Amino acid sequence: MTMRSVIFCDQTLSGNLHSARANRTPWLRGSCVRLSRGQRHGRGRFSGVLLGFLACALFFSALERGASQARAQAPDTLTLIDGEQLIGKLVRVHAGAVTFHSDIAGDVTVPLAKVKTLHAGQFAVLGKDQHITRKTAVDKIPVGTIVIENDTVHVSPSPAEEKAFPAKGVDSLIDAATFNRDLHGKRDFFTGWNGPVTLGASLVESTNSAQTYTGSVALVRAVPSSDWLPLSSKTIVNLSASYGLAKDPQIVVNGIVLQTASVTKTDILHGGAEFDKYGSQAFFGFVSASADHNFGSGLQLQQAYGGGLGWSVLNNPKNSFDLKAEMQYQQQQFYNDSGSQFGNSTENLASAAFTEVWKRNLPHNVKFNEYLTLTPTFNIAQAYSAVVNANFLFPAYKKLNFALSSTDNYLGDPPQGYMRNTFQFTAGISYVVK
Repeated sequence: MTMRSVIFCDQTLSGNLHSARANRTPWLRGSCVRLSRGQRHGRGRFSGVLLGFLACALFFSALERGASQARAQAPDTLTLIDGEQLIGKLVRVHAGAVTFHSDIAGDVTVPLAKVKTLHAGQFAVLGKDQHITRKTAVDKIPVGTIVIENDTVHVSPSPAEEKAFPAKGVDSLIDAATFNRDLHGKRDFFTGWNGPVTLGASLVESTNSAQTYTGSVALVRAVPSSDWLPLSSKTIVNLSASYGLAKDPQIVVNGIVLQTASVTKTDILHGGAEFDKYGSQAFFGFVSASADHNFGSGLQLQQAYGGGLGWSVLNNPKNSFDLKAEMQYQQQQFYNDSGSQFGNSTENLASAAFTEVWKRNLPHNVKFNEYLTLTPTFNIAQAYSAVVNANFLFPAYKKLNFALSSTDNYLGDPPQGYMRNTFQFTAGISYVVK
């Protein structure tokens, strides 16, 4: 019986088989192996075993990956003293208050003293009166899974390690992802913005018609975003617009003019940006730029650029209060057919600006914000200006709020026939960006 055989050659060598044979290359003989049919069957059994092993490895790897994802996606649970239980995600613990996000109830804030048990994922534990810097945070702050029970906070960096702290001695629990991001300073410029975006509108259609549209954006980006590290910088962007148009037709009855035809227009725009750089927790330097348009004051464009120093008088979870002073260059441009009260269509001004900003967190998650800016001018004293704003945000549903806002602008040198004062009151729906 004739034994069949097959020759297996190295792929590179087999590609050059013809030329190698032609040249009678000596190394070709050492590069080929002659296998019998039995040897080929053994090679096939080995390949089958290898493929089975790889399939099992991939299967168990998929199981482990799925289990890891399941553990990572396991929801946090919060149980209160009265027995009520919430399932969702722990947002943070700070200053004796627990903020928990439930898919049903939204964000819920309860005192830590009313918590019976809390099971949460990876969080960093900060103690009260603990002085932390970026260099010491890794050694001083434990990070791990959290269990709160019997007025004690248990943190487990690993399954075999656990640390316990009295709940009264814990200042904050911070999400591990936020903790690492703030610690290492890795953040895209387009992330980390917080603040309300508000829209309002009114429409009247009758003999007389009127329409009004208002909107505002007030965003702040603090680096780092958490207050457990000293504040490094802050970027502030404010935009607002108010547009209205009212039309009154002429009404004549029995030859008597009861109403003359008229069109009333409201057009107020504001944009401003500021960058603060902190030298300490209380003091900072800043630069700013702003632009304003107010049809009702005859002001086509007012632009201002400046820089100065600021002082954070208060900075705690309930209150923040800042004082700022800066030197500015201003330019005021009035409509072509009317100059300022001094007869100039354009005024170049050297000025200063003094600003106070107050933010207050009220009960039931109501927020109050207020600011006042006084701008005296040096080269033309009568061209001073001022603006004051106060607004409330009332929580409605998740990130939606009901907003009430009032703004008063004062311009010291409007064209003749225009009022110095412009007052706005706005009610609308606000969406809070986080």
